[in-house]
Amino acid sequence: MIRLRWRRRAGILTTVLLVSIVVGAPVQAADDEVPTPTGKTEAVYGDRIIDMAKDWESAEACLVWPEVVDMPECFDSEEEMDRRIAELEKMMGSSFDEADLDGGRAVATSCSGYLSLYDGTSYGGASLYLRGQGEWFDLATFNFNQKTSSFKIGPCSAYFADLAGGQGAWYPTAETQAYDVAPTMATGWNNDVSSVYIK
Repeated sequence: MIRLRWRRRAGILTTVLLVSIVVGAPVQAADDEVPTPTGKTEAVYGDRIIDMAKDWESAEACLVWPEVVDMPECFDSEEEMDRRIAELEKMMGSSFDEADLDGGRAVATSCSGYLSLYDGTSYGGASLYLRGQGEWFDLATFNFNQKTSSFKIGPCSAYFADLAGGQGAWYPTAETQAYDVAPTMATGWNNDVSSVYIK
């Protein structure tokens, strides 16, 4: 009788342990895909708020700089966006253009990562400017998923992945180092970037 109770208790404990392990394990989506964000991404565009995750309306350039602006800002042109970036940098009292030469290659004295993505080759079409380090930016959040056809990297290297959250294949990292620019993407990568990370 005692032995039977012990077996029953051991069976219950084993079941509880297995359930807790299964419930605590991270769930992985089919084919290792990470789901893309589906929520709104509010952005300032002129005198109104738009949902840039859905539609940029007539904006041609958008700035995402979470540490400095409360929400993304969109503009009619890249030149207009560049003026806003310069204004924000001046306001922050930063000089991000200072650089030293290390073996003939420019290396920033103070790494402040940014990345410009373009939906056209040779830096044409709509542009998305991302600034911030140490996190993956899922491009679907900004309606730029699988649209990148050229890019410019600032003073910090970057990673590009073909799925959200840095999952899937990575763009050749030798071609996404500090100050790398590409008027066209590496073979097989045109319109295939879903997330980016700035080191």
